[in-house]
Amino acid sequence: MNLSEVKIDLEFDKIISKLKTYAFSELGTEKADEINFITGKDMLLKELKKTDQMRYALVSGREPDLSGLKNIRDSLSKSRIKGNYIPPDKMLWVLNFLRVSRNVKSFIGACYKSDIKNYDTLFEISDTLFSDKLLEHNIESAVDEAGSIKANASHKLRSIRNDINDRADQLRKNLARILKKVSDQDYTQDDIITLRDGRSVIPVKVENKRKVPGIIHTTSASGLTVFIEPQETIGLNNDITELKFAEKREIERILTHLTEEISKYYNELMVNSDILGDIDLLYCKAKYALESNALMPVITEGEINILKAYHPILLHQLDKNKIVPLNFKIGGDYNTVIITGPNAGGKTVALKTLGLLQLMFQSGMLLPADATSELRIFEKIFVNIGDNQSIVNNLSSFSSHLKSIKDIVDNFNGKSLILIDEICSGTDPSFGAALSSAILGHFSKQNAISVVTTHIGDLKTFAYNTDKIENASLEFDSRTLSPNYKFIMGIPGQSFTFEIAKKFSIPNDILESAAYLLKTSSGTLEDILKELSESKQRYEELKRENDLENTRLTELTSVYRKKSEELETNEKKIIKTAKQEAERIVRDAKKLIEKTIKEIRENKDFLPKEIKSNFEKQSRELTASDEKEEGIAVDSQLVVNDYVKLKGTNTTGQITEIKDGLYFVISNGLVIKARNKDLEKIGGKEVRESYIRGNTSLNEDIIESKLDLRGCYPDEISSKLEKFIQDAYVNSLSEITIVHGKGSGVLRTEVKKLLGKNPHVAEFRLGNWNEGDSGATIVQIKK
Repeated sequence: MNLSEVKIDLEFDKIISKLKTYAFSELGTEKADEINFITGKDMLLKELKKTDQMRYALVSGREPDLSGLKNIRDSLSKSRIKGNYIPPDKMLWVLNFLRVSRNVKSFIGACYKSDIKNYDTLFEISDTLFSDKLLEHNIESAVDEAGSIKANASHKLRSIRNDINDRADQLRKNLARILKKVSDQDYTQDDIITLRDGRSVIPVKVENKRKVPGIIHTTSASGLTVFIEPQETIGLNNDITELKFAEKREIERILTHLTEEISKYYNELMVNSDILGDIDLLYCKAKYALESNALMPVITEGEINILKAYHPILLHQLDKNKIVPLNFKIGGDYNTVIITGPNAGGKTVALKTLGLLQLMFQSGMLLPADATSELRIFEKIFVNIGDNQSIVNNLSSFSSHLKSIKDIVDNFNGKSLILIDEICSGTDPSFGAALSSAILGHFSKQNAISVVTTHIGDLKTFAYNTDKIENASLEFDSRTLSPNYKFIMGIPGQSFTFEIAKKFSIPNDILESAAYLLKTSSGTLEDILKELSESKQRYEELKRENDLENTRLTELTSVYRKKSEELETNEKKIIKTAKQEAERIVRDAKKLIEKTIKEIRENKDFLPKEIKSNFEKQSRELTASDEKEEGIAVDSQLVVNDYVKLKGTNTTGQITEIKDGLYFVISNGLVIKARNKDLEKIGGKEVRESYIRGNTSLNEDIIESKLDLRGCYPDEISSKLEKFIQDAYVNSLSEITIVHGKGSGVLRTEVKKLLGKNPHVAEFRLGNWNEGDSGATIVQIKK
């Protein structure tokens, strides 16, 4: 079997016909008819990349303009024959050919310049295109867009045509005068001037022909009219004829000169013809890929793995949603697949899909399959599909089938793809099974890739018991007795013979008898397969339900994540606002302190009690105005942004979040979690007063609630820690933080020892995850 027969059996000719509908020119359609079956990896990869890059250009809104492209090879060949010239209409073809060559080269060059990576392979072929602006200009100067020679193609031609026009005008005037004269004498049949044999004549009634001096050129079909060239105009007609001969000679001279110029670039233009044909075909492949949603697969030397593949022809005939995509794997643990199942279940379609995809792949076409699909390069493809019986050659179906298999056996090798539909059918099933097993075993030992379909039940067992050979089937709904066309690897198919027979109303007694006969022989396997198939269908239904549930959970997770992000954003905004408010309070407090200290210095008679009284008075005045502005109702229900106080303490803050009955309160940069019963609502002024009381003193220092001892030696920290705790106690801080770092734990141990001895320390603990963890110690100060 040759490749042409393989292409016909797999209907690759229909793919070619579809490609040709996109072609700009005869060059493109010729290339489609001659499309190569590529067996070299480098060459195939290059061809696939060129197609994919042309597809990328179309997707990006870029399209090469090959309109007007014609096949000029015949004209180029004639240009090399001395004395020949290219006629004006074909000269226009040459001109358009040069224009297309230049435009395509410029187009792909611009694509490459803008995106080198995605046009590098396409650029390699276009960059060799020949273009010559001067040659274009010379042809444009002589030939118009209608394919005629321009009057100004040469000075001589312009002069000749001017003379022709002058003589023609004079001739028309003379004929008009003569025609009027003979018409007035009623000698004429019609008052029109016409041409006969390239000469201007007037129609004269036959009975008056001798009354008009001149030459009779012809008569009308009726014989009632003769066409006479008047004697008076013969000279002018002769002049025009001579001038037209001169015009023809000048045109031939111009065309001969242009043809000689073109012939100088014969080789370059012939190469251009080949390249433009290739580019036209690439455009066809890319357009086909776009319409088929086809993508570039991966070339592999190992396992073939085809994913979500569609039969290319069905894809253009049916709604894509009605086609079940094919997933197929072979070439790893097994090199032979036996597909079984009922008639009309999709076995042959699957076989043809594999073969057609392989032909397209090795022709440099993109595939209607997932881009991660992996295909191997084969040197040969063998196909046996359909009934090839021949009355002429006296061959039955089985004989023809065996003749085809003999051809495969004689010519295949380890780099062959073999596709056989209904292997060894048409004979005794037991003998057919034995012969099929031997043939497939022979193919497998040579490591050829073989895919066959069959109704022979024994081949299912053969595949199960034989290394490198695997069962497969297409899903069939036993309840509706209709195919689902989903390919299943590793599980043989059932025939559903009795079920289908029942569907077609075969009598029950016959079916029962057949079932009994089958059970006494080989019914066990079919029963197992039936149970397995039903179990798989139940599993698939459960899987679909699970997938739907997973999809729903994914959507809910996405919604939750979005809400969480929104809450986090709002929390950050609240914290930022709280910090800004705290900074403002500190600024106001500093101003108050500075004012008080200034008064102390100016009036030394101030007593400490008076100072404190004045300070608290001014502090109340400072916050009173704020309270009026805020207008807070302190007894309302607690909500986010409310100011609160932790009952039994001086700790105040602002609620930033309420979740699961817990209130998250920010206080001095720390987040405190508390229950509703532990909080009481306060006004903004009390927060400020609490802050001032806990963070100010009369020595102009702002008392910090955090002491950082990192970097200190153990013998250095005693005095620092004692002073810090003393300041905190004097200024009524309820809680402080000692930062000592994690490190080796030496500082943490020393801090713990000192805190245990200090009389102002009520209790202490290591920080939580949001308080510095084990790198910090939280200290409660006695009141």
